[in-house]
Amino acid sequence: MSLPPRPPARKGPNPYLLLGMVVFSSASFFFLTEKRHIEQQQSGKERRKEMANPLIPSAQQVELVDLPPRRKVE
Repeated sequence: MSLPPRPPARKGPNPYLLLGMVVFSSASFFFLTEKRHIEQQQSGKERRKEMANPLIPSAQQVELVDLPPRRKVE
Protein backbone atom coordinates (compact mmCIF):
# COMPACT_ATOMS: atom_id res chain seq x y z
CA MET A 1 0.00 0.00 0.00
CA SER A 2 1.48 3.31 -1.10
CA LEU A 3 0.92 6.63 0.55
CA PRO A 4 -0.62 9.52 -1.42
CA PRO A 5 1.95 11.96 -2.81
CA ARG A 6 2.84 14.81 -0.53
CA PRO A 7 2.15 18.33 -1.79
CA PRO A 8 5.33 20.29 -2.59
CA ALA A 9 6.64 22.56 0.12
CA ARG A 10 5.56 26.16 -0.31
CA LYS A 11 8.34 28.53 -1.19
CA GLY A 12 8.28 32.16 -0.14
CA PRO A 13 8.73 35.08 -2.51
CA ASN A 14 12.17 35.70 -3.94
CA PRO A 15 13.77 38.41 -1.76
CA TYR A 16 16.00 39.59 -4.62
CA LEU A 17 12.96 40.10 -6.84
CA LEU A 18 11.23 42.13 -4.12
CA LEU A 19 14.38 44.17 -3.52
CA GLY A 20 14.72 44.82 -7.25
CA MET A 21 11.11 45.97 -7.48
CA VAL A 22 11.59 48.36 -4.55
CA VAL A 23 14.78 49.83 -6.03
CA PHE A 24 13.23 50.16 -9.50
CA SER A 25 10.05 51.83 -8.23
CA SER A 26 12.01 54.22 -5.99
CA ALA A 27 14.35 55.19 -8.83
CA SER A 28 11.48 55.76 -11.26
CA PHE A 29 9.59 57.84 -8.68
CA PHE A 30 12.69 59.97 -8.04
CA PHE A 31 13.30 60.41 -11.78
CA LEU A 32 9.71 61.48 -12.47
CA THR A 33 9.57 63.93 -9.55
CA GLU A 34 12.86 65.54 -10.58
CA LYS A 35 11.65 65.83 -14.18
CA ARG A 36 8.39 67.45 -13.05
CA HIS A 37 10.27 69.82 -10.74
CA ILE A 38 12.60 70.93 -13.55
CA GLU A 39 9.66 71.42 -15.94
CA GLN A 40 7.83 73.52 -13.36
CA GLN A 41 10.89 75.72 -12.85
CA GLN A 42 11.29 76.25 -16.59
CA SER A 43 7.60 76.97 -17.16
CA GLY A 44 7.51 79.20 -14.09
CA LYS A 45 9.21 81.91 -16.11
CA GLU A 46 6.13 82.14 -18.30
CA ARG A 47 3.04 83.29 -16.48
CA ARG A 48 0.30 80.70 -16.57
CA LYS A 49 -3.14 81.80 -17.71
CA GLU A 50 -5.42 81.74 -14.71
CA MET A 51 -8.79 80.19 -15.29
CA ALA A 52 -11.89 81.93 -13.98
CA ASN A 53 -13.54 80.23 -11.04
CA PRO A 54 -17.18 79.53 -11.92
CA LEU A 55 -18.24 79.90 -8.27
CA ILE A 56 -16.78 83.38 -7.81
CA PRO A 57 -18.03 86.21 -10.04
CA SER A 58 -15.38 88.17 -11.90
CA ALA A 59 -14.42 91.70 -10.87
CA GLN A 60 -16.42 93.18 -13.75
CA GLN A 61 -19.64 91.45 -12.62
CA VAL A 62 -19.41 92.29 -8.91
CA GLU A 63 -21.64 95.03 -7.53
CA LEU A 64 -19.92 97.58 -5.36
CA VAL A 65 -21.60 98.07 -2.00
CA ASP A 66 -21.07 101.18 0.10
CA LEU A 67 -20.66 100.17 3.71
CA PRO A 68 -21.33 102.62 6.54
CA PRO A 69 -18.28 103.80 8.46
CA ARG A 70 -17.27 101.69 11.43
CA ARG A 71 -17.84 102.82 14.97
CA LYS A 72 -14.82 103.32 17.15
CA VAL A 73 -14.44 100.81 19.96
CA GLU A 74 -13.62 102.36 23.30
